[in-house]
Amino acid sequence: MNETLIVIASKEEFEGLFPEVSAESAQESPVAVETLYDVFICGVGVLEFSANLAFILSKKQYKRVIQLGICGAYYGHDLQLCDVVRVDSEILGDMGVQDRNGHFVPWSEVSGESITYAGESPWNLPLGLASLKSVAGVTVSCSTGTRYLSLRRSGMFNADVESMEGAACFAVCRRFGVPAFQFRAVSNIATDRDVSAWKIPEALFALKSAVLCPEYFPEV
Repeated sequence: MNETLIVIASKEEFEGLFPEVSAESAQESPVAVETLYDVFICGVGVLEFSANLAFILSKKQYKRVIQLGICGAYYGHDLQLCDVVRVDSEILGDMGVQDRNGHFVPWSEVSGESITYAGESPWNLPLGLASLKSVAGVTVSCSTGTRYLSLRRSGMFNADVESMEGAACFAVCRRFGVPAFQFRAVSNIATDRDVSAWKIPEALFALKSAVLCPEYFPEV
């Protein structure tokens, strides 16, 4: 068994990154990619991702977990399509309450509890990974579809990008005492929704080229 577990949320992302590996097999259990790392599809969204990652970590011991995927960049944060970033922190972006005036109030303000999760320090990463742009992420269950919500979420949480699983990975790995890192490529700008402008295959290619260099493993 390899020391590094690479986790991906969706089958589509997985097939873009690992076309030589059976996605069906990787949905059932981790699959070894030579002697570099194991790969596993955890599922889309906080609930499925958390449950499947926790199940795997309860069965096998890994020295580190690396999450890979695509993300939406918030409007006005100087990120371009296909930029590859290292997401060092995540906050739960739609966990909270709505007040009587219809305004969203984050759970941290309601309960006083933190809803922010952090990955491992990048200082021990190979230079190529440690030098990738560091960003803050927001984990949401409902992806942003308007410029207004993009500005609202990025401003409220001081975040650069959004995904649907980042906080789940950090939270589960912290509970199991396993260092976790997250790398993503920007597939779209999280503004007024226009799927025709998204660059998913190109973003996955950029992510694979930047992160999955054989010389980074198993030393990562």
